[in-house]
Amino acid sequence: QIISQDNRVYSESHTEEPAISLFIKRLTSEDAGLYKCSAIYAANQEIVASVTVSIIIGITWSDAPTEQYATLGTDYKLRCKVQANPPANIDWLKESVIVSTGDRYVIETDGLLIKQISKSDGGTFTCRARVPQTGELEERNIILDVQEPPRWVLKPSNVQGIETEKVEFKCQALGSPHPRYTWVDREGIDATDKEGWKLEANTGTLIAYQLERKDAGQYTCIAENNAGRLEASAQLNVIIKPRVQELQNQTFPVGKEKGVLTCKASGDPLPKIIWRKWSRNEPYLPGGQPDDSRITIEEQTVDAPDYTEGERNWQQSTLTIDTLKRTDDGLYECQAVNDGGKFFQSGHLTVEFGPTFEDQQTSKEWSWDQRQTNLSCMATAIPNATISWWFRDLEIGREDLDKNYDIVGHGPLSILTVSPLAGKYYGHYTCKADNIYGSAIHEIELIQAHEPTQIQQAVLDKVTSTTLQFRFVPPTNIGGLPLDAYAVEYKETRHLWNQARRRVWPIAENGEYILEDLSPKTTFDLRFGCKNRVGFSPWGAGQQVTMPKRGRPEPPILNAEDYGMAGFLNDGGFIELDSSNKYELSWQIPEDNGLPIDMFLLQYFPVRVEQSYSDSWVQTGDIVKIEIQNRGSVRHMLDMPYRDTYVKIVLQAHNEYGFSDESVLIVRAGREKEEADEETPNAPFTASQLPLIPIIGSLLAVLVLLIILIDISCYKINEIGFTNFLCEKAKRFKKFDPQIENAKLNGQCLTSTHTLQGFGSGIKENSPLLDTNAHNRVNLTSINSNKAITVNTVGYDV
Repeated sequence: QIISQDNRVYSESHTEEPAISLFIKRLTSEDAGLYKCSAIYAANQEIVASVTVSIIIGITWSDAPTEQYATLGTDYKLRCKVQANPPANIDWLKESVIVSTGDRYVIETDGLLIKQISKSDGGTFTCRARVPQTGELEERNIILDVQEPPRWVLKPSNVQGIETEKVEFKCQALGSPHPRYTWVDREGIDATDKEGWKLEANTGTLIAYQLERKDAGQYTCIAENNAGRLEASAQLNVIIKPRVQELQNQTFPVGKEKGVLTCKASGDPLPKIIWRKWSRNEPYLPGGQPDDSRITIEEQTVDAPDYTEGERNWQQSTLTIDTLKRTDDGLYECQAVNDGGKFFQSGHLTVEFGPTFEDQQTSKEWSWDQRQTNLSCMATAIPNATISWWFRDLEIGREDLDKNYDIVGHGPLSILTVSPLAGKYYGHYTCKADNIYGSAIHEIELIQAHEPTQIQQAVLDKVTSTTLQFRFVPPTNIGGLPLDAYAVEYKETRHLWNQARRRVWPIAENGEYILEDLSPKTTFDLRFGCKNRVGFSPWGAGQQVTMPKRGRPEPPILNAEDYGMAGFLNDGGFIELDSSNKYELSWQIPEDNGLPIDMFLLQYFPVRVEQSYSDSWVQTGDIVKIEIQNRGSVRHMLDMPYRDTYVKIVLQAHNEYGFSDESVLIVRAGREKEEADEETPNAPFTASQLPLIPIIGSLLAVLVLLIILIDISCYKINEIGFTNFLCEKAKRFKKFDPQIENAKLNGQCLTSTHTLQGFGSGIKENSPLLDTNAHNRVNLTSINSNKAITVNTVGYDV
């Protein structure tokens, strides 16, 4: 066969000699064989020469991928196809260990067949090609990846989601390589195509962030890799949140046989409906109410209107009230509840009724000095009442057109302004209210007010060197208006009334009024009055008072009921503390009697009860003294180092004149809890528990009584002894009787009394012979009487 020539195979003639050469590029195995070269010699003789060409091909990997994949549990041939000339011998190694043909491995010309692939078969295999004739050797490492088809770890399950809220579908599979996830709906459309739906690729979780009613249905999770594919489906149920679709306000007249409120609600599942009145904490129960048999609740399922989206039924609840009362008026809340949540809506039940004046505040008003006065009328009614004003059977503004009347508003509030220029405007005004259910009237009396008359009496209760304390007997006529203040004008006797000072007191609940900052040893004239909204009464109930000298302060007032620490005031009149030994003493600052209090002297010491004819407290320990500077202090904490002991607390106020009388309080220090627990009141009585002191005292008393009886017997029988001595002495002593002597001087009875008109009480006069404190007295002179009466008070020498 003549060789066709081209760019790869071609021949060339030699120019220097008669010869030709054949060139073959890019040898292949097909180029091997017998080649003949022929030539014509002497134009008629053919010359032929032949040559045999043998092609040696090196080892070539024609089909031996370095990475190959096998499925777990299947048969797989590791491909390793080699081209070589002379042919190559093939053997296999795994992890440098020779693989031989056996039960699971079969070495074939084009690869290594592995039966029933397991995970252990994964790894690096070596395909080794060897040509004995040429000694050529080549190796190729092939990595076998054993792939596992997906298997479920978590199959998708049915889920329930709430409308407009978030829901998650979960599925999870294991495999090698890691499975890819896809979620599709019933039509096979990718679920992530929905707005607001997202797939977490690594976990297989499908998330819907805004559920809608139409999203309900079946969804399929697909898990796949190169080794296989899995599918599993689950159902999505969408819960539709409850909504109150219909609740209308209702209006009924009072006393109507039945009043009905109807509430319709939607949702999936259908909601439960609960009724509650806003003015009532507890909801109403289905059926009749145990506390009000007039009210019943009924519930039923009704067809939903055609315009609703995907809803077939609504839940309807009816609240029925028999024989309506005014108290049934108000807001009623319809609450729809299902698994998706709660929905509230309120409707108003209006109970209409005729006018009343239950909210009317006044039935009397006052005016004076032609002062304009507003008469207010408030009518309560549904619907609102129309108000008209009447005076002396004439309707103001229509029949009575007097310009001194002005009406603002005609319901439910109306104000009639009256300008009473004459006495005819005072009297009873009628407010009339009308609506469709009836009418009602209310009378308001306009009264002419005036100032109160003089107070009847000013009673002086307490006197110090700088203060006077009064009580007042109100006037017989307060002027038609309540009193709002008492007043006093006072001056020194030597001054005129135009120099008097004034003090006004608002009405006090306790009825006590104190005039302060007066000068000691000074005589004052006082007159009193009272006040209402019109003005002051005339001055009256005049008195003249001479203030005593400055002296020691009054005793402090101890706050026994306000002790501030743990404890209690028992029936014995002393404070019983608990286990604490701390006590906060508090007091009120007393009157200083003309000189400021500079300090308080606090003393306390342990005491015990002396059981004699009259119980008394006897000191049993050292006195602790504390001086408390008066800088407004009214409290002091006592830390008493005593246990289960009575403690006497003494407090005195001090100024330049000395100490006040004592204020005393008894406190029983607390006992330790452990000591109290150790007491056993039911333990048997023993001789060691006998009270020795009372026994010894009783014996001494018996002995003294016996001595007295013997002495009296000696006096009676023999006229000797101590009793006889005392009797003889008494006979020789003439007793001075100051009362008899004073009667001789004055020629009058010492017990006579005079009535002080300014005070309304009897004052006893004391004789100068009997008055040991005559230098400290208060002179009270009645302005309306010709008698000057001196009242002696207790005082102290300076």
